[in-house]
Amino acid sequence: MSVVFDLLPEQYKNGTERGWNEAQQVYTAYYPVVHPAVEFVYDNCFVLAGLVVLFYLHRWNQSVLYYSGGWHGEGRKANVKRISKDMMPPFANGWYKILDSHVLKPGTVKSVRLCDKKLVAFRTHEGKVGVLDAYCPHLGADLGVHGRVVDGCVECPFHAWRFNTEGECEGIEYSDCIPKGSTIQSYEVFESNRMIHVWYDAEGREPHWFPRRYKEIDSGDWYFACWSGHEILTHMAELPENGPDCAHLDVLHKDWIFSKELHQRQVKTKETEFLSHAWEADWSVDEEHPHQSTLRVAQKMVLGFGRWTPSLTVVPVEANQVGPALVYLHLQTSFGQILMAQNVTPVGKLRQRVEHYYYAEKSVPRIIAKFVAWGSSRQFERDVAIWEAKTFIPKPLLTKGDGPIGRFRSWFKQFYSENSVRFDEPTDNDW
Repeated sequence: MSVVFDLLPEQYKNGTERGWNEAQQVYTAYYPVVHPAVEFVYDNCFVLAGLVVLFYLHRWNQSVLYYSGGWHGEGRKANVKRISKDMMPPFANGWYKILDSHVLKPGTVKSVRLCDKKLVAFRTHEGKVGVLDAYCPHLGADLGVHGRVVDGCVECPFHAWRFNTEGECEGIEYSDCIPKGSTIQSYEVFESNRMIHVWYDAEGREPHWFPRRYKEIDSGDWYFACWSGHEILTHMAELPENGPDCAHLDVLHKDWIFSKELHQRQVKTKETEFLSHAWEADWSVDEEHPHQSTLRVAQKMVLGFGRWTPSLTVVPVEANQVGPALVYLHLQTSFGQILMAQNVTPVGKLRQRVEHYYYAEKSVPRIIAKFVAWGSSRQFERDVAIWEAKTFIPKPLLTKGDGPIGRFRSWFKQFYSENSVRFDEPTDNDW
């Protein structure tokens, strides 16, 4: 401390000498206790920092959910002023994920919402899954609220009417007379990748294509790494339109994932200029399977103000869109393959529940898979901020480099039909 005091200008010494002396007395009194502790921390700072990092990495690895607090963005209201008469109908025909398989155990009943309709899902004790309209045709009780599984049927909690997985009434507790018209609308179910999917079609047609089945997931050859969930207030077609919109990648997703939030991006820093993402993308329709499209992306990190691209940071990505709501995204890392399964479930006319499930080959360290999941979620949330504030432009002013947005919209229209629900039509949620 005397060395520091000697460095002070002469005019300050007289006014501060008393304070320095008092501070030096306190320091001398506590020196035998404080000095060994300070010396220990100083000598072992890197070890201690490493232990802290390992502790948090361990906690991170133990966590299954990326959003431990549940759905991100849940409970808000959609801005109805954004609805345009030129918008596509809110609900497309196709397969939608409604539940995780492990949630619907044998003998259990769950209430779910899909396309502004209340449904009831149940699994018989033999393992078969049934999905029906939720309301009993007798007096309108909700089968998903306090209903139970009895003899392969879901039993109404009000008067014990029983309906099988096809929606047919098989028995009434107090009567042997089953009236005509007692059948409930049932839905085709497809269970794969440890998820339960339901076929929705406004015309009531049978499914002519199905979700992908990954035997590596069902068999456990790939491990489950992470999950994230968002509730987004937008039209469901806005999400897949990001695929052919190649130009937005180098604008919205250029800043690296550790940079500031989207609303703070106006201020450029050396950090964002030194580290950035670069993208090359191509979108196309699968000619053999018209309900599928493919987005191929080469994502890389650019360092040193655009002068260096480490080979390890180049990650080829292929995203396969299957129908209007399912995306299977493959990332080929240096350690092995990571699969991200995206499921878009329209629960309301402008309300989408989006889930991301991350699976990886066992050669991929769990910390790598979780880091990819975290980075992907950070990038996805930049899109969410745009989707929830934008409006729909039926005839956009496109220019060179925008990507095949017009071709995408023509492709997506195949998932609508004559009786697709319109925005001005009442639904279960409107009475």
